[in-house]
Amino acid sequence: VWFTLPRHTAKQQHILPTTSKCRPPTMRRGNQTLPSSSRTGGGALQKPFIGTATWAILLVFSSLISFYAGVWTALAVAPSSLNECPDCRRSCLDAAEFGGGELGHSLEIITGRKIRKALETQCNAYESKKDSSHRFPDSVSHFANGLARVGHKELFDQYDFGVPMSDRAHKQDALILYDSQSSLPSDKNVAAQLNGEIPRLSAKDATENCDVMNAMFIENPARARSRQCLAIVGGQYQSYHIQRWMRLNSEEKPDANKPLQLVGRWRRNDGNDEFLYPKQRAIDMHQELLLTYLNHLKSTKQNLSEILKNIAINNTVIVVTANMGQSELLMNLICSSRRRGLDTKNLLVFPTDVHTKELAESLGLTTFYDDHLMRFIPKEESARYGDRTFALIMIAKVVCVQLVNELGYDLLFTDIDVVFYRDPMEYFRNPTLGNFDVYFQDDGSRQERYAPYSANSGFYFIRSNERSKILFRSMMYSGDIIIACRSHQQVLIALLEEYNSLFGLTVKVLSREEDDFPGGYHYHMRKDIVKKMVNGEIKPYIFHMSWTLNKVNKLEYMKQMGMWFVKEQCIGKQVDEIFAGEVDTTDNTETCCSAEPIIQCFYRDKPSVVPCRDAPACTITRHICFITVCSIVIPTLLLSPPRFPISINRWTVSTRDLTGFITIMTRH
Repeated sequence: VWFTLPRHTAKQQHILPTTSKCRPPTMRRGNQTLPSSSRTGGGALQKPFIGTATWAILLVFSSLISFYAGVWTALAVAPSSLNECPDCRRSCLDAAEFGGGELGHSLEIITGRKIRKALETQCNAYESKKDSSHRFPDSVSHFANGLARVGHKELFDQYDFGVPMSDRAHKQDALILYDSQSSLPSDKNVAAQLNGEIPRLSAKDATENCDVMNAMFIENPARARSRQCLAIVGGQYQSYHIQRWMRLNSEEKPDANKPLQLVGRWRRNDGNDEFLYPKQRAIDMHQELLLTYLNHLKSTKQNLSEILKNIAINNTVIVVTANMGQSELLMNLICSSRRRGLDTKNLLVFPTDVHTKELAESLGLTTFYDDHLMRFIPKEESARYGDRTFALIMIAKVVCVQLVNELGYDLLFTDIDVVFYRDPMEYFRNPTLGNFDVYFQDDGSRQERYAPYSANSGFYFIRSNERSKILFRSMMYSGDIIIACRSHQQVLIALLEEYNSLFGLTVKVLSREEDDFPGGYHYHMRKDIVKKMVNGEIKPYIFHMSWTLNKVNKLEYMKQMGMWFVKEQCIGKQVDEIFAGEVDTTDNTETCCSAEPIIQCFYRDKPSVVPCRDAPACTITRHICFITVCSIVIPTLLLSPPRFPISINRWTVSTRDLTGFITIMTRH
C-alpha cells in the first residue's frame, strides 16, 4: 500500500502550475539547475490507481476471508463424532475405567492435577474464611473477641478460688470470654467461628495473656423448673455484683406472664425471700448490746489481752463459747480431746453465764467472762435450730471472735458439738496450705442463702490482719440482721463474698468432697466416708455433728457414733451439784470424763460404730416429729402474742420460720 501512495506532499501540489503554458518548476543541485522530471524518474506526476481507504478495506476483508476459510477447512477434514472411531472411544473409556497403558497414565496425571487444584482451591477458601470469620460481630467487640473452654476441675486446680468445687466438676467445662484481641491466647482459633465449635485449652494456655481475670460462679438450683438467662452488658461502668431479676406476681410468687423485676440475691426460685428485715425489737436489742459493748470496749480489751498473752501458742488460740444449757457438749469436747492426748492449754472459753464459767474452770480451762457483754444471752439451750435463743447465742459467737481477732491473734473457732481426732492446728500451720485469710469447714448445704461459699460458721480458722478485722467488725454491726435471720451463718457468708470482691479478702472453704473435716452433711448424706471412719481407713482432724435440730439429736448421734465421753452424773449439772465437797479448780476431768466412749443405739438407719438393728428407724421418729409440729407448734405460733404477735408482717415471718423448721425436721 505504501508504494502506491503519491510521491509528493500537499504543499508541492499547491505550487504546481494551473495552466499548460507554465513551465515545470526546476530544482538546483549546487549551481546547476535541474528539471522537475529528474525527481520522479522522468515523465509527468501520475494519480495512484487505488486509494488508501480502499486498500484498508480490502485488507480487512481478505483477513476475515482467510480466517473463516481456515476454520471451514479444519472442520471439513476433522471427524464429526467419536462414533466415526468406535475403537478410539472404547480405548478411551477402558483407559479411564481400568487404567493402564499410555492413555490411562495420561488420564491419571490429568485427573490428579484437577483434583489437587480443586482441593487447593477449597483449602485456601477455608483458611481464608477461618481467618476472616470472627466468632463475635463488631457490635460486641468492646467486650467479646474470643471464647475458649477450660476443664472445670483443671481451672480450679490452676486457680484456687476458695469456693467449694462442684462434685460434677470433672465432667464439666468452664467458659473464658476475652474482651480484647491482645488478651487472646496464642491459639487463634479462639477468635474464629470454626463452624460453631469452641476450642478447648488448658487453664494455663487459656489465661496466658490475661492480665486481669474476673471469675463468676453461676448455678441454677431449680434447673428443671426455672429458665435462667445470663445477660452480659459490655461498655458499662464496671460492676462486681450480679443483679437478679425474676418474674413475680403481686403475691411474690413466680409467674411467667409477669415482666422481669429486680429482686435480692436471697430470693429463692420459688419466690420466697430468705432475707428477713429486722423488726424494731431486734433493732433495739442490738443497739443496746452494741452500746454496752462500745462503752466497755477499752477495759474489756485490756483484761482480755492479759489472758491471751499467757495462753497463746505461736500467737494462736482456740476459741469456744457456751451457756449452761450446752455445758455437757463443752465437757465432751474437752473429754474427747484429752483422751486423744491433745493439748487444750491455748483453748479459751467465753462462757455466757457464771455457772458455765465455774464448770469450765473446774475442767482446768481458761475462761473470759464479762457480765456486761453476756447478760443478753439466755442461759438455757435453744429448743431448735434458728429460734430466738439460738440467734442470741450466735451474737455471743461474734463477740468473742471479734475481740480476739481485734487484739491481733490468729484463732481457731469451734462449736462445742465438735470432736477432735487430731490437732487441727497442724493442718492450718502447714506451709503448703496457702496463705488464705480465713478457712471454713464446708457446711454441705447448697441453699441460695449460703452461696457461693456454704461456709460452716461453727468451725473456722482466721488469720488476724486488716482484712479479717474489717470482716468481724462488720459482723458486730450486723447484729440486728443476725437476730432477724436467726443465724449468723448467712450474714457471715454475705460479708465474705462482699469483702472478697471489695478488697480481696481471701476465703478458703474446705470442700465436703474431702475427708479431713467431715460433719453433719457426711453423717446424713455421705455414709461411705463415715463407714471409712468407723473402719479406721481414714482419720479426720475433727468431726462436727451439725445438721441437727437440737441438742437431743446431737447427743443421740454422737453416742451412736462412739463420740460421747461424758458420764451421766455430770450432764446438765452445775458445779456444786457435780462435786459434793471441795472443788479442785485445776482439773476435775476424771470426775466427768469416761476413759472409753459411751455407746448407745438410737436409730437403725443411721451410721453407728456398733450394729443397731433392734433400734427404731429414724423415719418413724420423723413422722412423730411432724405430727408434733402440726399439733403443738402451729397452735403455739397462733396463740402466743408475746413471742409472735398476730399481724400481717409478723405472720409472714412466722410462716417462714415454720417452713424452715419443718424442712429441717424432714431433711434427714
